[in-house]
Amino acid sequence: MRETSKKILALLLAAAMALSLAACGRSSLEQEIPESTGGQDVVRAEAADKIFTLNSAEKYSINPLVATNHANQLICDLVYENMIELDNNFEVIEGAGLITEYSCDETGKVWEFTVATDHVFHDGTPVTAKDLSYSINLAINADRFSGRFSSFQGASYWGDDKFTVTLGIGDTQFVKLLNIPVIKLGSYGNELENGRNAPIGSGPYTLNEDATELHAYTEGYEGYRHPPIDTIHIAEYANAESTISAFEDGLIDCVVNDPSSYTNLGYASSNEIHNYATTNMHYLCFNEESVLGRYSQFRIALQYAFDRDYLVELLHGNAVSSALPMYPTCSAFPESLNSSLAFNMETCRRILESAGVRDYDEDGMLEYMSGTPQEIEFTVVVCADSSAKSGIVRKFQEDMASIGFPVTVMEMTWENYMNALEEGKVEVGSEEVIVDMYYAEVKLRNNFDITEILQPRTKDNERLNLNYTGSTDTSVVDRINTYLGASAAQRPTAFYELCTYLTGTTGTLITIGFEKQQIITRRGVCKGIDANIGNPLWNFAEWTIDLG
Repeated sequence: MRETSKKILALLLAAAMALSLAACGRSSLEQEIPESTGGQDVVRAEAADKIFTLNSAEKYSINPLVATNHANQLICDLVYENMIELDNNFEVIEGAGLITEYSCDETGKVWEFTVATDHVFHDGTPVTAKDLSYSINLAINADRFSGRFSSFQGASYWGDDKFTVTLGIGDTQFVKLLNIPVIKLGSYGNELENGRNAPIGSGPYTLNEDATELHAYTEGYEGYRHPPIDTIHIAEYANAESTISAFEDGLIDCVVNDPSSYTNLGYASSNEIHNYATTNMHYLCFNEESVLGRYSQFRIALQYAFDRDYLVELLHGNAVSSALPMYPTCSAFPESLNSSLAFNMETCRRILESAGVRDYDEDGMLEYMSGTPQEIEFTVVVCADSSAKSGIVRKFQEDMASIGFPVTVMEMTWENYMNALEEGKVEVGSEEVIVDMYYAEVKLRNNFDITEILQPRTKDNERLNLNYTGSTDTSVVDRINTYLGASAAQRPTAFYELCTYLTGTTGTLITIGFEKQQIITRRGVCKGIDANIGNPLWNFAEWTIDLG
């Protein structure tokens, strides 16, 4: 890339980050990003300084239980080991992580785990069940992981290699939530010489005392005997402009990127991109107290009015479309049901007509019947800080207009968007406009538990409740719990029944798809990458790094 173009891109992206809003994503749609360039014939782009370097953000934590910055999480992935690892089908990778065996009782409420006894912390002490129990009990109160453990009641150890977890609600997939890092008992407040909080880990690399380097921990267990590189340098590039410039110049060699977020850096130089699955789900729900939103048949009709493949297009392949609240590669995913909900405006029109929404006065516009035919006013709200989300809703608006159904789209700041969801209405001048539908995004747990977005709101659950539909349907929670508590053999049937209830009986939830994220490396420098959900560097020991 020429120097002038690079500076312009960096300045534009820095401005985009400065305008970011909490909890809203901004996607970069300036260029087409291939899903993967791995395996193609490529020209090497050597590291400019002949050393391997990762970025860090000093103002953010490098304590793995609270680290929320992508760059710092990448460093944590090398310093700490996870309890388990998941592949991109959301299945446990056997032999990876610190848990070697696991089982639960028939209710899914009591779990027993066996811990690897040959792993060693960086201070030379062995990893034990006591350390894993300690780490879980800390994670339930940490912002990064607390949302995973809504039914967690406690963890306790017995012996060096056994610990038990008790849940309030049965979940036969609870083990999938444990791709969380392990720290040594009592080391949560440990500080380096420069004052940064860094508990003791057992990963393949150790931090030096000023957090400027990672050193291979070859004294650890057998899997760490042959690291791909002995020393990893840590640099500090605090903003978008400097980070992009450093990567373009080969001064940073590996980064994680969220293409759908306002933090999307849009790396455009000589690189290799590897996508991995996430549980970040895009979806829509109705205000079930609005004029049209209260009717289930109307909600069911709109299941067919969204072109879910358009999300994949808008995010340049960094997403998968799905009409159901589960990543499509999961073993329990009902593909036939998913296909039956494909975008089809004729099906949408026909179901609307059967629900009494039709063109009564033959003016080319649909009306609904309330004693006499009434003109339709239908409003959708969406957070304005994501062009992908806005794009999906705008296409829905156009497609509904093609059958004579008018839709008003209101793109809002995060604060105004949340106020609209809470109130169910928007003040426009001196008038109140009722919200009929809202577009949202949520990071689900690895077991695809959708309780928080569909359970009826009460004073007891308001803090964690993401349901703004006004629905009082408690039976949906029963169906979710049946799915969570089902055995592996029964799980596909339980999830299918949950989804048919949501899409064919209530129409409460319209799923659009799931995002992917990226690990990006300098082209030709790194080989053997197999990024997965929760740990892009899980197989780092098997990488080959060639600095030229």
